Amino acid sequence: MRKALNKTKGFYILAAVLIIVMFSMVSITITRSMFGSLSNQPLTKIFFNHLADAILLLAPCWVIKRRRTYTFIILWLVAVWSFAQLLYYPTYRDVMPFSSFLLFKNVSGTLIKSTIGAISKKSLMVLLTPLLLHAYHWWLKHKTSEATKPTSAASDNASEHSEPQNQQAPRATKPAKRHWWAFAACFGAFVLLRLIITTSIYLTNRQNYENLGDAFSTHYTKLGGRHLNYIMHNGVMSYAIFSLINSIDTGISKEEKLLAENFVKNNCPSYTDNSYMTTIERPNLIFIMVESLNAWSVNLDIDGQSVTPTLNALVADSTNIVCLNVISQAKNGRSSDGKFMYQTGLLPMLDRSVAMEYSDRTFPSLVKALKQRGYKAVEICGDEPSLWNVENMSTAYGFDELYHQPELKAELEATNYKIDKVVMEYAAKYLPTIGKSFMAQLFTGVMHSPYDGGFEPSTWISASKQYTPAVRNYLEKTHYFDQQLGIFLDNLKQSGLYDNSVIVIASDHSEPVDDDPNGRPSLSKNGNECVFIVINGGHGKLISGPIGQIDIYPTILDVMGLNSYQWKGLGHSLLRYNVCSAAETIEDSFGNSSLLKQQQEAWTVSDILIRANWFNSKSTK
Repeated sequence: MRKALNKTKGFYILAAVLIIVMFSMVSITITRSMFGSLSNQPLTKIFFNHLADAILLLAPCWVIKRRRTYTFIILWLVAVWSFAQLLYYPTYRDVMPFSSFLLFKNVSGTLIKSTIGAISKKSLMVLLTPLLLHAYHWWLKHKTSEATKPTSAASDNASEHSEPQNQQAPRATKPAKRHWWAFAACFGAFVLLRLIITTSIYLTNRQNYENLGDAFSTHYTKLGGRHLNYIMHNGVMSYAIFSLINSIDTGISKEEKLLAENFVKNNCPSYTDNSYMTTIERPNLIFIMVESLNAWSVNLDIDGQSVTPTLNALVADSTNIVCLNVISQAKNGRSSDGKFMYQTGLLPMLDRSVAMEYSDRTFPSLVKALKQRGYKAVEICGDEPSLWNVENMSTAYGFDELYHQPELKAELEATNYKIDKVVMEYAAKYLPTIGKSFMAQLFTGVMHSPYDGGFEPSTWISASKQYTPAVRNYLEKTHYFDQQLGIFLDNLKQSGLYDNSVIVIASDHSEPVDDDPNGRPSLSKNGNECVFIVINGGHGKLISGPIGQIDIYPTILDVMGLNSYQWKGLGHSLLRYNVCSAAETIEDSFGNSSLLKQQQEAWTVSDILIRANWFNSKSTK
């Protein structure tokens, strides 16, 4: 009996150890990637954080009947969560929020391909870790069956002397006892560990917190992304509880509404002059949003040859508006967040995807501002309809027509899904036929992750020894985009559209590409800079920055002469303001200027405006 009890205890102890191991692998991997060592997150803190997580997760085992079934379910859920984080972090530089696990509509060929390319030995090892508990469980059952099996001699003897009428039914298995005291003790242990860990963090880093209570509710600002901060600070289960509470939609409070009203009234510009408008009369607007275009790839030579000769020439042209220091502000919505900022002048949500969860809201947009002047608006991309809710968001922005994968499938298949070539060739043929002033939004896709395989057609870049294979693969894709961009601009010139159009080229977001900062060129520690170029904007300006993606919307309003449109956005026009700071999140910023406080507050205000459907009754249609 004692041996059986010890083996049962061993089952749950092993389960707790495996939970700690899986969570710790995620924490250690992310910490080493961010800091190059564990100095910022000591192993003792990581262990006790996840010990508390394991205690809380296994607490129900004391009071439920099917304890082992529950334990296996929890272990596999932990494995899937940990596996997802190891795939998610290298691209997003944050922890995947729980809400993103429910974005089933976003599952597409692009996502599947990107996910498969991100799988590593370490992530597979985490995913298969629960098999150790299954093996131990099988061993327990095997040992138990051997111990209860009678020997053949004893079995024969029992058979000879047994009488049917005296046979007794096997004893019923007693139901598992419910130890409510132990269940409560687990919760107490979890709370005690959390108090000890968070209090020690507060005492060590008092400069980051106003008081002890602040340490429990806010994020350790030295670590980076918002979700990541909370987990590194408070552990996974505290983050799960935090996420659950935040997911409860309690509406907009009076305080939030007043905050947003005051911010919009006091900080959002109300100018109506068009002093910075291009000299082109009723110009077309061709907005090319480029997938994962890093500023460090521009003006880059490999073995003496330029990777992006077309972009290099545009950057060097003193008549263009150029900034290679645009801080990426896209969050969990990734590419859709980039579109959202450029179209609406609003910031994305930190913990949710606007495109997937708020597409039913009314938004201001560049499209609507132009349509007030009789423009036609078309969007051309190679994405699947479900990817980041492309169709619904295109309608929300006010586009008249959307050409995407269903319409372009034949052309995409013919080029082995070289999206950039198809999108730009289609645009070059279609745009001259519109016959009136228009806005065309083009979205590229070749430079999307993964970067783990060869790109065809390959060039001298793949044969080079410079940088890592992942970076070379990324640069092959960048070079391909640059070639297609050059052909597209030549086609616009031949059709006569080039001189009558304002052409904007902007990254949808930046892309880390490689965790090793020594394996890639970079303008900063994180390589977080995007590209922004305006051709035929009527002004030649090289902007050193840093600026935010949110500043592009009001700049385009200025260039296009659209300042009669009421909503000027939460950013600042680069033609009116000397913008030299950007808020990557509420806490994290680049540069320093008098605008910084306002830029940080804009995150909270934008969140309120989106949730409140603020523009539903405003004149932004």
